[in-house]
Amino acid sequence: MSAPREADTDAAWLSNGTYPALDDTGPNSQELSHRPPDLPTVEERISGIIDRYEDRVFEPISTVHGRKLREEVLEEPETVTRVVEIGETEEKTIEETVSRGSLPLIVAIQEMLEWYEGYRDKFLRMARGSEIRNDYESFLIDMDNSLTPKYQSTQYARLKALKRQFMGGEYPCGRTCEAEFSEPVTVLFGLTASSLDDDGSFRPMADHDREIRDAWSGSSNSVKRTLRYVLEETLGLSPGEYAWWWQSEPHPGPQKDATGYSHSHPVVILDAAATSTSIATDPETYRPIVAKHVSECEGAGWSAHDMERAVTVRKDDEIQDFAGYVSEYLAVAPDQDLLERSDEYLMWAASQWATTTQKYSRSRWATAACKADACQQQYFDPETEQTVQHGDSIVRSSKLGLTYECAECGSPHGLDQSEPSLARSRLSQSDQEETDESEIKRSLAERWPSARSAGSLGSKTRARQCDHDEPDTCPLCATETEAPNHTISGEVPIPESAEAPPAERRRDGFEREPEWAPDAVVQLSTEEETEIGSPGGTAYGKIVVEGVGSIMDTTNLPYLPQPDLLEGPKPWQNTSLFDESDVRSGRVPPPELVAREYAERTPTGEGILSEPCPGCGERTKAHSSSAGGETGCVTCSFDDEVESVPSVSVPSSAVHQVTPKQWSDSWYTNRFERQSSPEPELGERERVAVKELVETTGETSPISIAGQLMLPPSALDEIRSTVQSTI
Repeated sequence: MSAPREADTDAAWLSNGTYPALDDTGPNSQELSHRPPDLPTVEERISGIIDRYEDRVFEPISTVHGRKLREEVLEEPETVTRVVEIGETEEKTIEETVSRGSLPLIVAIQEMLEWYEGYRDKFLRMARGSEIRNDYESFLIDMDNSLTPKYQSTQYARLKALKRQFMGGEYPCGRTCEAEFSEPVTVLFGLTASSLDDDGSFRPMADHDREIRDAWSGSSNSVKRTLRYVLEETLGLSPGEYAWWWQSEPHPGPQKDATGYSHSHPVVILDAAATSTSIATDPETYRPIVAKHVSECEGAGWSAHDMERAVTVRKDDEIQDFAGYVSEYLAVAPDQDLLERSDEYLMWAASQWATTTQKYSRSRWATAACKADACQQQYFDPETEQTVQHGDSIVRSSKLGLTYECAECGSPHGLDQSEPSLARSRLSQSDQEETDESEIKRSLAERWPSARSAGSLGSKTRARQCDHDEPDTCPLCATETEAPNHTISGEVPIPESAEAPPAERRRDGFEREPEWAPDAVVQLSTEEETEIGSPGGTAYGKIVVEGVGSIMDTTNLPYLPQPDLLEGPKPWQNTSLFDESDVRSGRVPPPELVAREYAERTPTGEGILSEPCPGCGERTKAHSSSAGGETGCVTCSFDDEVESVPSVSVPSSAVHQVTPKQWSDSWYTNRFERQSSPEPELGERERVAVKELVETTGETSPISIAGQLMLPPSALDEIRSTVQSTI
C-alpha cells in the first residue's frame, strides 16, 4: 500500500483561469433562455471529460453513510421487509433500506447538464388576481439557478460592491463612493486537501469537499473561529472593521491529481488603520488560520500550505481592480455559459449540484456592505421610489449586537454603532412619529393583515340604562356592586325596558390589490405556453452503507449479547458486558432490538454450541464452516485458535442484511420506572370549597385552608395549585 499523497503543492494557489471584464461597468451576462447556436452539446462535453479524466469520474460521488444527495445520482435502494406487531391481532409490514450507494461522478455531470439545459425554455409564471373576478394578471420570468451566467453576474457585482464600500470607487451611475476603511488591506487564503486515499485511489469528490467545508465552519473549533480570533484578539479589530468572503472552487488544469477537486479561498478585507499593532500586512500573522485548517481537515498537510502560497496580503494601492483580482482565484465567470466552462469546473460543479451545496458564504458585515451598496444605487436610480439615501433614515435594530440600522435596507453598514449622538437625533424624530402613529386607532385592514378584503358595520359598546327614578332598584342602578357591600343582589332581574343610549353607526372596509405569487412552471415553444407543473422542490435521498447504524456500530459492546440477557428490570446483574449506568443511560439497547439484529445476523444452518464459547461464555447459535463442517461463535465472532471452538469465517451470502437500529435513551426508565400519575386527593366538591374560601375570606395559606375544610395533609400541593389559580 502506498503512502498518502499530498495535494499538489502548486494546485492550491493556481487561479481558475477565469478573467471577467475588468472595466467598472461589469460584464454583460448571457440570457439562459436563448441557447447560443455554437454551444457544445451535453454529449460532446461528457465525451471530452471521459477522455481526459477517466481515472476519476467513474468514482462514486460519495461513500459516507447518511450523506444527502439528489435522487438522480443515487442507486436504487436495496430493501428488506419485516412484520411488526402493532396490536394483539394486528400486524404491519415495514420496508427498510439496508443499502444504497451513489452513482459515479460522470453520471452526476450528465444529470446536471441535462437539468441545466432544461432551464433554457422553462419559465416561472407569476400571477395575481382571479379569472372569476376578471382581475387575473400574469407574466413570465426566467428560472434562474446558481450555474447560470446571470447568477455569476450577481456574484461579480457583489465583489465590486465590497470593493466600493470598503476601498472606495464609483457606482455604475458615475457617482463616487467614499471608502469605509482608511487603510484597506486584502488577505487571500488558499486552503486545500489531498484528493487521494492512502492506497493512491481518487477520493469521492463530495466527501473531499465536505471535509474542507467542515474544517471552515463545521464546529466551534473551526478555521472561521480562528480567523475571528486573529482579527479581533491579535489585531484588535472590532467586527465592523473587517469583512470576509468564503468560496469553494475547483483546482484548475492542467491535469494533476488535484484537478477538479475542491479548494477554498477565504478573502478578508480589513482596516489596517484600526488595528492595535503594525503586523496586519505580515503573512505570518495569519499562520494560526492555516495551521487550524491543516489540523482540522483530515486530508490537509503543510506541504501544500506553506505560507508563501497559502497567504497573500495586498494593500489597497497594490490592487487596481479588486473584483478582477479576487475573481481570478474564485470561479466567477459571468461571461460564460455552463457548457462553455472547463472540464474541471463541470466536474466540481456536479459534486456541488449533487449535494445542493452553497458555493459561498459571507460575514455579517460583508453582507451588510452589499445591501448598503444596493440601497444607495436604488436611491440614485430615478426609476425607483426610494427618496432617501442609505443611512439617512435610521431605526433601532433588533439584530443581536447591533444598535442602529438603515430604515430602507436594514443594513448597519456605515452607521456608527458606538457613538450614537447623530443616530439619537434621527431616532428621536423617528420615535416621535411612531408614537403619534400608535395613538391613531388601527384600521380594519391593519388588524386583519391576512385578509384580501373585509368590511364591518357597528357602533361603540354602551352600557344599558334603567328607567328607575330611585337608585338601588335593580343591578343597573345599584350604588354599590362589590361584595359583600352590594346594595342590590345580582339575582334581581333587569327590567326589559332598560336600553343602551343610541350611538352613531360606523362603517369600515377595505379591498387590497392581489399580490404576485408563483403560479406555474411553463415551457415556452414559439409563442405558446405549455404548463408543465407547479413550482416544487428537489427530491433527495441518503446514502446507506450496509451495517452502519446497527447495534454493533453504535455501541461499545464487544459482541452482541443474547436477547434474554437484557430482559427484566435488572439485566446488569448477570453479566460483565455492561453495568447499571449503561442500561439506565440508554447506551444498551432494549432486548427486542437485540433479538431483531440476532435474527438478521444469524445465517442458515444454525445450531447450538455444545460447550460455552471461550470468547463470550455463551452457548449461542453457531454456523457451519464452508470447509470442514466445524462450528464457530456468531455472538462474539471468536477467532482465537482454540480446538473446542475453531475460528470460522461467515460467508456473506449466508448472513441476512442488517437494518439500522435506533432506540430512545429513556427506554429503560419508561419501561420499568416511570409510574402513572397519582390519583388526585381533591374531588371537584373540595376544589369548589377551596375556591369559595379563598374568594370570600382572602385566605391563601394551604395549611390553614386544609385545617378549616378538614382536608388531608397529602392534598397540600393540590390546595396550593387551586389557590394560585384562584387569586
